[in-house]
Amino acid sequence: MSNSVNLIYLDGKTAQVQYKKKPINSGADGTIYATIDNKLALKIYHDPNKDMQRQDKLWQMLSNAPTAEGICWPVAVISDKKNNFIGYAMPLLDLSRCYTIEMLLSKRLRESLKITDSYKFRVTVAISLASKVAELHRLGHYIIDLKPANLSFDKHTGDVMVLDCDGFSIKGDKKRFKGHQYTSGYIAPEAFGGKIPPEKLGVGQDLFALTTILFQLLNNGLHPFQGVSKNGYSLPSDNQTKITEGLYPYAIKVHAKIKPSPWSIHTDFPDVLSKAFTQSLTSRVRTKANIWQKLLLEQSLKLKVCKQNSEHAYWQKACPHCQLNQKKAQVKKNIKPNIKSAVKRSAPINNSSQSSSNVSQSSNNQPGSGIGMYAVFFTIAIIVTLVVNFRGGVSPESTYSQPQATPSHRQTKPVENKGVKFEHKTVHKAKTVNSLLGNVTYYKHDMVLLNKSRELVEIPFYQLTGFKSSDAFPLIKHSPFGRIFPSDSPQVSLSKIDFEMAGEKVGQLEYRSDRVYHLDDWQYDSNSEQGYVYNCKYDPNICTHVTQIGMQKKVSFKFNDFKAEKSFPDENTGVSADSYRPWRFNITENGKKIVMLSNFELVVYDIANPSKPIIKQRLPKEWDEWNVTRLLSVNNGQRLFVALAKSEQYGKNYQGFVTELLLVNNTYQVTTNFAMLPDSNKMSGVDIATNLKGDVLAIGEYIQPEQNNTRFHILNTPVEVTIAHPVIKLWKKTAQGWQAIRLPNDQIVTLKQNELSPDKVVTKVPANISRSVLVANFSSDSKVMGDLRFNRQFMLSKSGDVLLSGITASKRRDYIKAKASIFKLNFLENEFLLAAELDKTYDPINQSNSPSNTAYLSYLSASLSHDGSQVALGWFVFFDVLSKSSKTRFEKQRYQLELLNVEAMKE
Repeated sequence: MSNSVNLIYLDGKTAQVQYKKKPINSGADGTIYATIDNKLALKIYHDPNKDMQRQDKLWQMLSNAPTAEGICWPVAVISDKKNNFIGYAMPLLDLSRCYTIEMLLSKRLRESLKITDSYKFRVTVAISLASKVAELHRLGHYIIDLKPANLSFDKHTGDVMVLDCDGFSIKGDKKRFKGHQYTSGYIAPEAFGGKIPPEKLGVGQDLFALTTILFQLLNNGLHPFQGVSKNGYSLPSDNQTKITEGLYPYAIKVHAKIKPSPWSIHTDFPDVLSKAFTQSLTSRVRTKANIWQKLLLEQSLKLKVCKQNSEHAYWQKACPHCQLNQKKAQVKKNIKPNIKSAVKRSAPINNSSQSSSNVSQSSNNQPGSGIGMYAVFFTIAIIVTLVVNFRGGVSPESTYSQPQATPSHRQTKPVENKGVKFEHKTVHKAKTVNSLLGNVTYYKHDMVLLNKSRELVEIPFYQLTGFKSSDAFPLIKHSPFGRIFPSDSPQVSLSKIDFEMAGEKVGQLEYRSDRVYHLDDWQYDSNSEQGYVYNCKYDPNICTHVTQIGMQKKVSFKFNDFKAEKSFPDENTGVSADSYRPWRFNITENGKKIVMLSNFELVVYDIANPSKPIIKQRLPKEWDEWNVTRLLSVNNGQRLFVALAKSEQYGKNYQGFVTELLLVNNTYQVTTNFAMLPDSNKMSGVDIATNLKGDVLAIGEYIQPEQNNTRFHILNTPVEVTIAHPVIKLWKKTAQGWQAIRLPNDQIVTLKQNELSPDKVVTKVPANISRSVLVANFSSDSKVMGDLRFNRQFMLSKSGDVLLSGITASKRRDYIKAKASIFKLNFLENEFLLAAELDKTYDPINQSNSPSNTAYLSYLSASLSHDGSQVALGWFVFFDVLSKSSKTRFEKQRYQLELLNVEAMKE
């Protein structure tokens, strides 16, 4: 596309302008460019014809434009050289002077961005915001999606700029053009609770959102529905649900279920403002924007400047900001860290480029100056396996030798930090309480030549899933296509085993000729006692359905027919919108819905009705180039977490991010993009885990990447790869929104392997599991298979207080060494302990009575009980075995399942 466009003004005049090739910003709707003369911003839509009313709406906006400055209103429609409508022009903001109001609500962000901390300045911003909304309402326009992220302010003057105006609800000459966007936490209760689209409320929606933002500006960023539970009442985890339930704690009348946050300064508000807030947030009779402007302007003249700090200002008798600072100081003084050390040796404190801090456990015999948030780390040895797909190409996940420690990770001695002493103590070992062993020998199957008369012998599938109790442990049995296709089977069955039993039955399975089940990342619903697996076509081995398996009749849920199937999406050829895209699924915690998602679309089924989805929607276009690495649902599908990642060959330019989506009026909307938060890491999205409430989120990431072209080989040929440290970062949803856990010195805590000079691993996008791949091993150095690493396939307990790390393994001589660790997380007391360590050694040859030259592959898996008190650890090894006559080839599987009680959890 040429970088010149035509401007068409309301009076019919036209002009041609050029714009800079580098965009200012890009969103779901379009990309914004600056003109060469820096006078205009051009929004060019990704799909100009997506909404046939869009062009008419823009012309009506030109006809009914506000006169106030600071509203980024369209000034002209733009077209390409062929006179096709492509977007609109608007005034260009001086971005060097502007920040979003979101940045103004956080003291930490104000400090880091050098924004004034003056309370009077925030009141000035509030007045300006009310005036801009009043101007739009005067013309009959409504913002609808009114939120801090869509509002900017001049850091020098406090003047507010209103952005994304083309999404507003516009009053035209003959009809209204609706605005369809809105954001959780700012939706009026009558809309959200009554399932009414917020745009239908019009001015009522705007006034509710405006009041919410004004409250945040005047109350140090606190959302008006944030508070503390009273009388043991269990508060909802999100502000939008609190809004719907009327849980407003700052009213003049005391609320029975919720009380104000201890960090609130609302008691300093003048009565006239308190009454306006209460009325607007608890009833449908809301203070109008022009009245807010008048009230705030009048009350701003009555502010008194604090004698102790000129940036403080207040209305009542004493400065609430000083009182708040004193309260915080007193809290820090009274808190004494009670952190138990559980580390064999301390890890160094590391300041990474992502502002991460990897810290060993502190002892509990020395008081700290603040709240200590510490994580412990354990040893990891990653062997990345070679994966060959059907077209014969070699992927980055080849067998690599391990790199040496880099100079940037030099060894350091344990140090003291802010009065917290680091010591060495012994790790508790998890004890095996029950185990299940077995050997199964069966015919080696050929995927194409397998005939219906062939017996299909059941063997346990090597990947374990979360479990409720040891007496009803869910396990999939299948008949794999040998060790090169260990995840694929022509038939599967679901079992519940009891670890107290002496053994298990080995039965027969029926053969299906048209489908193959792919079992990686299978899921189990303990409510209905049903399992769920990918259902794929034999040719080209692409999964199109999810099948429910269990005691009932098998039921399948279709995700996509992939009518324009493209078996090998890595090829650099054009792909149509409905071509194959990797996808994942998740079962809601109540077992009533299944959510399926690729980078292109999202589909939701009611489990009781597999014939037709209840939701089917297109996802943001900017996700198209990313791979979905994990999908999680919370609140029975009301909220989703999606992890996405991408990289070039051999892990180069790895990138990833995580988003949170909320279901509003039967459509999922992105409410949080963790990549936009202050503590984000662009090498995120390796994996995610959350608790039942969805207010604790663990994210797998990489830090400190570097290039290595000397120690990694594929088929004895050196290759250049990107290596980095695998870590897990913890996030907590607080009254101020999602926040990464930090140390008292404000550095971020990450869970990382506990070594003084840990090896880096190849940065890797998790394998695509919705398409079958051929797995082979071409190196004698490694027999350990699977997507194993510290920051992958980790799990959180339902309560969010226990984390099981990803299991890691390496081959040493004839032994397999497996490791994983269990962390105990106490967010209230800020204790993060290594409660138990899994450390197992397996001898595949001797334990299976196989010849030393036998070809074998080992798979390992670990899973956590819902309450975090037990761990199941599984070791599965596949052998090639010849009959005594050396004419018939068999497969043999040795498996060992162990149940472990974590004694440290009972302390």
